[in-house]
Amino acid sequence: MGVLNKGQWQGDDVQLEQVDQIAQPLIAEKDRYHFYFAYGCPFAHRANLVRHYLGLTDVISASSTAPIMTADGLAFNKNYPDTANHLPFLRDVYLKGKADFSGRASVPLLWDKQTQTIASHNSGEMAWEIAEKFAELGNNPADLIPSHLRNEIAKLNDWLDVKINRKVYQVGYADTPEKYQKQLQALFQSLSKLDQRLAEQRYLFGEQITLSDFWLFPTLIRFEAVYADLFRTNLKPLADFQHLYRYMLALYADPRICATVDIGFTMQFYYVNSGGLNPDNVPKPALPWLNANLSN
Repeated sequence: MGVLNKGQWQGDDVQLEQVDQIAQPLIAEKDRYHFYFAYGCPFAHRANLVRHYLGLTDVISASSTAPIMTADGLAFNKNYPDTANHLPFLRDVYLKGKADFSGRASVPLLWDKQTQTIASHNSGEMAWEIAEKFAELGNNPADLIPSHLRNEIAKLNDWLDVKINRKVYQVGYADTPEKYQKQLQALFQSLSKLDQRLAEQRYLFGEQITLSDFWLFPTLIRFEAVYADLFRTNLKPLADFQHLYRYMLALYADPRICATVDIGFTMQFYYVNSGGLNPDNVPKPALPWLNANLSN
């Protein structure tokens, strides 16, 4: 992917002396922010789910990068343009915000159009703040972080991030058979716990969708399209988790959630950009379930 090192574009193997973390408190104003994402990225997906579910697409504008990575990192093109800054590469947006930026030029990124700088590039903090501060500006002002569940949602989100969202990567990039088996078993144990949790309730916290559901859904919707094959998360089919699978389909059936999913883009994003995991760079054919249930 490459990194920026004090404003200079360099290779992945560069050891950075510092990694910049930029986070400004968000101000709930219409048309102040522009959201940069990629349909394939599960972490950017969190904030995009909040944006669509709350009906904020007219409040927070957005640009997706193109699915195929270039030598210059994530790029824009005529099909996926940068409609805010009109720049060719995502790294250019980072440099416009901070000329000596050090770190990965990755999505998501929230751009403050008023101050012409980066407001946030932390997926979790961004999704939380949008859910908390912007709900009343949307066409569907739902409460994704009910006050009586606030601490529990934060704890579950942390658990999901470690045990599910990032665990699939630890499986996929395990460099020994022993590490692979250890991470694979841990992932499927966590999926089993979630399946049991959902046996008696519709969503992770009962009958109401909360922010935690938008932490879990991005991994589930990519599971069969990408992770089971490319990352070898194939101990057993996801469909064997009856309640978890039903839960995923129920979320996907909501048009606001469905609008955030692009399976074709996602498969290109992973299979072509994952280096050694798929040396021929050829996206695999969609599974039968995908053809039947995720056709757009």
